[in-house]
Amino acid sequence: MSPIELTGHVLLFTLVLGMSATVDISCMIKQLRNIKALMNGLFMQFVVLPFLGFCSVKWFGLGSGVGLMLLVVTSSPGGSFSNWWCSLFNADLALSVTMTAISTILSTVMLPLNLLLYTSFAFGHDSDDVIQMIDFTALFVSLAVVIGAIGLGILLTDRIDSFNFSVHANRVSTRKIGILCSASHLHRTTSQLLLQTQHNIHATTST
Repeated sequence: MSPIELTGHVLLFTLVLGMSATVDISCMIKQLRNIKALMNGLFMQFVVLPFLGFCSVKWFGLGSGVGLMLLVVTSSPGGSFSNWWCSLFNADLALSVTMTAISTILSTVMLPLNLLLYTSFAFGHDSDDVIQMIDFTALFVSLAVVIGAIGLGILLTDRIDSFNFSVHANRVSTRKIGILCSASHLHRTTSQLLLQTQHNIHATTST
């Protein structure tokens, strides 16, 4: 893992940790009973978005390089950026963190499943070669970072029952790390997928 990748993971972990540390665990448990909101979010995340990504690939006639990246993005779970926006505009942060945790856990199954399904529909006989271009290790490392940060943040806010701690955690994550973390992680992930895809496409066409 390169220093840039490590920095991106550290920043992402810090952002998610700060957001989840501001959520009262009782509020999060309450959100787990909000079945309608959670099901709507999961339906949009794992059914509507991947389908729209597939439609975009077919509609615009995208090649395997750009098309694959679009399918990866639309099939991925909701991330820390939504938590940051909810905190910034005083939205329901507990619901956002709960959705992030559930969608991230489910994505360990739904992400490969959606990619396998839509790449086969989008690229036909070339779908096996396209699937091999995806760096699943990098994707699952990012998922593990998010899950670990959410778990630790909830544990800390449960053990440290302090309003000042929650305020400080929110301040650190939103003012000092939020934009930098999101931009760094997005740039790293996009660049890595782009370079890896271009390399694999070049290797495939050369042979």
